[in-house]
Amino acid sequence: MNIVNIIKPLLISLFFLCTLIPLIPIISYDYHNHQRIIQIAFLLITSLLVLTAFLGNKKPAFKLSLNKVSSELYFIFIFSGCLSALISTEQSFSLLYTFHISLLTLTMYYVSTINDKKSILFIIYALLITHTSLILICLLNIIFTLSEQQPLNPYIIYSGFINIRFFNQVQVFILPFLVLLLKLKSIQRIVFIILFLNLLLIFIGQARGALLSFLVFSIFALALKTTLRKQVFIALVCLILSCITFYALDSLNKGGTEILRTSSSGRIDLWLNTLSNLSLKHLFIGNGPGVFEMSLGSSAPFSHPHNSIIEILNEWGLIALICILTAVCTTFKKAITHLKCHKKDIITESLFYSFAIGITYSLFSGVHVMPVSQTLLFIMWGLLLGRINKKSNQSLTINKYLKALIAILFVFTWYLYLQKAISIYNNIDPDKGYIYGPRFWSVGQRF
Repeated sequence: MNIVNIIKPLLISLFFLCTLIPLIPIISYDYHNHQRIIQIAFLLITSLLVLTAFLGNKKPAFKLSLNKVSSELYFIFIFSGCLSALISTEQSFSLLYTFHISLLTLTMYYVSTINDKKSILFIIYALLITHTSLILICLLNIIFTLSEQQPLNPYIIYSGFINIRFFNQVQVFILPFLVLLLKLKSIQRIVFIILFLNLLLIFIGQARGALLSFLVFSIFALALKTTLRKQVFIALVCLILSCITFYALDSLNKGGTEILRTSSSGRIDLWLNTLSNLSLKHLFIGNGPGVFEMSLGSSAPFSHPHNSIIEILNEWGLIALICILTAVCTTFKKAITHLKCHKKDIITESLFYSFAIGITYSLFSGVHVMPVSQTLLFIMWGLLLGRINKKSNQSLTINKYLKALIAILFVFTWYLYLQKAISIYNNIDPDKGYIYGPRFWSVGQRF
């Protein structure tokens, strides 16, 4: 393994370390902004490594781990975002967000070049270890809460995130890997306990979307009839035990929590209002990436609609939505075909489930918006593409003049991206409170 292949998993693991372990000192006034700053640094370093590899390649042919059709879909998606941003009423912020998504897409490409088993396992283990450290801190909070005879309050028990849903958004990516590790008999009991704690915390947080996503993943895994079926059944038993444990603990302190409450927390009204505001222009372009804002009654303005499809349609337009849905569906189709031909490839299977559960939860939450879960979504997508496209790499011929132009474009984009991100961050006054819901920064207000 050469130095480049060592840097890739180490860089990703460092991102997990800096964003998931709450004992590490934060570099901002709240966890969300700390995680966003780490994400920005990660994206810029990754794009710099891609540019270095691109310019350092003396051959005119540059290898792509993505096929031509997929590359064209991503290009049209980003181009639609740029057009939407240019006609947006908040042009500079919308361009910032478009550049941000572009860097995430570039990171996905960079990660897709990792396809060897050892590197992927290193990344998975790093993710699980860092996240488990967070779960253990939450366990201590549960013990302290019970010892003080207080109700199980997720706002007290959860740690490392400014919003309990941001915590759940990261959790869903972890669950398929815990199911994978249930195959290892030497650590099966430890993994079962960690899975149990994760599911118990989901019940404590009343994260119905996360529970639904986990059930969808379980049903899908059983339908595929792969080698993880036994482990999925064990996970479902663990789900039942965690549910019983939650109600038992909740009854001790008379918390009276209702997991299966019927309210939608305003999401359905938000979705219907957003869809009713669409016009003919949304067939081609949107209102501008990142600029969604809507209030329901006297509530604080929402900075995203809590649904990835509606958000892309509103902000990017129908053409961009069709492109990204086609790219996702193509990935799903290739992954299922790969798993049917390679039934013992449990690494690819767990990556597929992690990506699929993240996509599912994005239909109810801001998985695709918040810094850690957003990065995880693109990392899992990239790792999955690397596994299912190992034998379909294509070459792109680029001359030295085009290389120079691309390098200049990179530098210009970096400058605009950082300048606007820092400008907005400096204008935020946390003492005024979080009037606007989080989007890029923890205060979704745009200046």
